[in-house]
Amino acid sequence: MTNKGKLKALVGVFFGFIIILVALLIYAKTVYVKNENPTSTTVSVSSNGPSNSTADVSQQSATAATDSNAGKETIDLKLYYYDADNYDSPKEIRTVTVDKKLFQDDIAAAINKVLSSTSLKLNKAVVNGNEITVDLPKEVGLKFNAGSASGITYTNILTNTILNLPGIEKMKVTVDGQGNYFGDHFSFNGIFSKTKDGKVTFTESDKEGKYLD
Repeated sequence: MTNKGKLKALVGVFFGFIIILVALLIYAKTVYVKNENPTSTTVSVSSNGPSNSTADVSQQSATAATDSNAGKETIDLKLYYYDADNYDSPKEIRTVTVDKKLFQDDIAAAINKVLSSTSLKLNKAVVNGNEITVDLPKEVGLKFNAGSASGITYTNILTNTILNLPGIEKMKVTVDGQGNYFGDHFSFNGIFSKTKDGKVTFTESDKEGKYLD
């Protein structure tokens, strides 16, 4: 082989070596990029993970609260509000929504919720068939005797509100557990009843009443 032939052979080997080297560099870079991408993806998922978890927990809590409220039954009760301008007709009839289970299990608490915008409240209430006995604190009972207007308006509010409760047609009123009280401007010594046309009447008791002071 001549010197010229040897030179060509060396040049060919050299170019071949360069091509192999370039191919190795390209392969190494490709492998490096592939190894980098999974790591980056893992970090991204880890970063978003807590946020997604929080959102899921909040959504579950909201769903649970909605399901809980959806299971509750309510009942609409009426407050018959009177004032001294008109003793014969209520100035306003307000609708108060209460939990039906509360009305069934603790009717006094349900009634107190209805009366909460007035000065009236009950100690307790006992239902016997279509008759209810409501017990007032003494300080509330004395409000009925504060004047003729107070006696009429408070009696109207109490009797019309309670006698328009579902299933109630008669009412007795006691004060701190004692019955048959009366005053200058009111009387609880008897039974309040609702007539078929919706009017409230009072039947005086034969028993001797006690003056509330």
